[in-house]
Amino acid sequence: MIGFRTLLVTAATTAALLASSAIGRAVTTQKELVYSFSYGSEQNITARDSQDSIETIDSSTGMLAGGTNGISHYQGSLGDKGTITVQIVRKQTDGGLIVAISEQGENTRRAPAATCVVYGNTSVICDPDKTVYPEEYTLLRFLGPNFVDPSQLDATKHWELARPGGDASVMADYTINANSNGIMQISETRTIRPDAKNTPQTDIQTKIGYDLSRSIPTSVDEYSTQRQENGTTGSTKTIYQTTLNLVSDGMAKS
Repeated sequence: MIGFRTLLVTAATTAALLASSAIGRAVTTQKELVYSFSYGSEQNITARDSQDSIETIDSSTGMLAGGTNGISHYQGSLGDKGTITVQIVRKQTDGGLIVAISEQGENTRRAPAATCVVYGNTSVICDPDKTVYPEEYTLLRFLGPNFVDPSQLDATKHWELARPGGDASVMADYTINANSNGIMQISETRTIRPDAKNTPQTDIQTKIGYDLSRSIPTSVDEYSTQRQENGTTGSTKTIYQTTLNLVSDGMAKS
């Protein structure tokens, strides 16, 4: 999932990202957001060890007794919960927001702070030398300035984002289903279609609680299905579910 969520930015942004760790150290006080998270994945694999059916022999008669198709099924799952902390560093001249994100899971999912740049069109780029988990990318998508831009809404309070080309084509639809004084409930339908063959395709359904006055998500519930077809050798289907809830919005001291 990480590869699909690391999207295009300009060369200037990349240069700024490389320098941002030094910028972060120079800032004495930063806005800090803390989210609780839960993450789970379940994978189902269908593998075929032969393209031809395998004939068996009945031991009692010595005659052919039909065959099998050589297909095996495998299943596995994992999950964790904990907190994700985001420190807002500063806004760039190109509209990107520099943040530092870290994760503290109860079990195995722990990652020190990584510097990322986020945009209102849900593009994200993170330091390639740091670990950033899928649930962190889920949160980062909605932290960019002007993620909700009232000037871009149609009559049904809907807008679209599309980014063709690169490693994958991304199409996303958003609808504001409820709005009470800027406290919004937003639905997202997102598809990721990689250009390379035999590469997983992803379909995402997300419910987002959003505070327009603070320009931050207050809750995220994402259900993602990833499918990969391998022709005669089998297929893989993985379901990811991520929930995020804002638990703290304040200032952090360095």
